Amino acid sequence: MIYTLLFRLHQEAIKTKKEKFAVNNLEKLLKATFRISAKIGFHEMSLRDLCRETGLSMGGIYSCISSKDILAVMVKDVVKFITKDIIEKAILNEDPERAFQNIVRNLVYTTEILQPWFYFLYFETRSLSPKDQEDSKRIEILIIDSLRELLIRIDDRKNNENHYHIIATMVLAMIQERYLKPWKYKKGKYSIEAYASKTIQLAYSALR
Repeated sequence: MIYTLLFRLHQEAIKTKKEKFAVNNLEKLLKATFRISAKIGFHEMSLRDLCRETGLSMGGIYSCISSKDILAVMVKDVVKFITKDIIEKAILNEDPERAFQNIVRNLVYTTEILQPWFYFLYFETRSLSPKDQEDSKRIEILIIDSLRELLIRIDDRKNNENHYHIIATMVLAMIQERYLKPWKYKKGKYSIEAYASKTIQLAYSALR
């Protein structure tokens, strides 16, 4: 469960050590944060807004987070952990095409399931400290670099590095398009499977 992962990633900073209690409150806090920030922006959101939205007392909130800003860091750390896990597992496959396809499909599926998390981080990276902003940007760099390296291995004609970098960037943009504008896909024009397959096909077309 995503909130159990969150608790374990930030266990040292969370005052309460009762995992079940903390996980329950973290779920309330993050879901409320996504709802409120979508309406008024994370910068304008206050802890009192969270109190009203979650029904938690200020003491209950402080038992899990030291400040509002830590919520943005938590989102960044979860997105980073999941993205790295997807890539690390995919590249274990010795077949570069299979590894490439696994990264694309798993990122498309995961960002669909965790759309509020990825959406929030995309728009609220600016709310992070300079150090955490750079860490957030490195998530995108990791995706692009991983895809680029696999495309180089797939292509037997060996173009210049920029060719593969542009295609990898295009693939990332396609993945982001799906979770940044979910309203486009609610009518079912492209199923999640069809969208992932089309993204892979476009990458191969650009490659060859």
